[in-house]
Amino acid sequence: MGGSWAGSRIGFRGTEDMGGGLKANFLVEQGIDPTSSNTFNQRVSSGAHQIVGSSTFTLANNRQSYLGLSGGFGEIRAGFQYTNSYDVVAFQGYSLSEFQGGNYQNQTHANGTRANSITYIAPKMGALTLKAQFGSADGRAVQESNVDTNNGFRTDNNSYMSLMAAYAQGPLNVAYAYSNADVKRVANGAATTNIYGGAVAAAAVTNNAERSQVSHNLGASYNLGFATVSATMGRMNDGGAVTTTDKTQTNASQFSVKVPFGATDLLISTGKAKATNQTTGAVTTDSKGTMVGVSHALSKRTNIYALTGSQKNEAVAAVSTAGYKDSKNVIGLRHTF
Repeated sequence: MGGSWAGSRIGFRGTEDMGGGLKANFLVEQGIDPTSSNTFNQRVSSGAHQIVGSSTFTLANNRQSYLGLSGGFGEIRAGFQYTNSYDVVAFQGYSLSEFQGGNYQNQTHANGTRANSITYIAPKMGALTLKAQFGSADGRAVQESNVDTNNGFRTDNNSYMSLMAAYAQGPLNVAYAYSNADVKRVANGAATTNIYGGAVAAAAVTNNAERSQVSHNLGASYNLGFATVSATMGRMNDGGAVTTTDKTQTNASQFSVKVPFGATDLLISTGKAKATNQTTGAVTTDSKGTMVGVSHALSKRTNIYALTGSQKNEAVAAVSTAGYKDSKNVIGLRHTF
């Protein structure tokens, strides 16, 4: 059994050789926030950002917890895991600075960044890796009752599947993920709470519909020698929220450049995200931002960095000041072990 600490998560990983080429393994990964008084992640529920002092954060800090079995057939994992779409945008190296990654990339994940699922990773075929995921949300795929469920619905179903392909050869790295989350919720006229535990709005009482989230996430990077360029693009069609069947389409993209100067890297990143209600035409998100910074390697495992940047969401300016404009200056020290 071993431990690792990367970014804002700490994990414990174990492997046991079972003989015959089989290995059993596990991973328990918890989120941490070194700048918080309680050390845990504090994430705004709507945006998954770590913001101390927000009145809408959650202390949920489980990043991943799964069991696995690997051998000549590949690897199977079962438990709470990162989704394939999150793998593409967060763990393939396309975001040269995670300074603003969540503002754009994380808006196009069907079923979110993590899910209860079974993941199959096929044996690597040269430079190609294939992954398939099947699972559900909140620990269930089908939930039906003659009376209201705890979520305020007589039917509350959510099933999830995703396919991912990643290719890495020489200076080129490309990955793509397709994800689909099918949702069916049938509310009772007497329901008083929704899936989030809040009061059911009048529209939810008659919102007896099947809906789905479908997302496409593509990322790529290329090392030119004098610089590395990378980009991510995502699109999600969301079939509706708890209180409406209106469809929303979200498009997001980010472009990054890293230019090395000896032990120092110059980082530049720009991104945007736009969400449009397909029924009313209303734009609910229209966000743009840029970031510049430097990272200097003190050793093979330790570096210091300084970043500055801002983003602006034009869509919310007229209705709320929350999240309208966000500027940051960051200085940090990173050590990997």
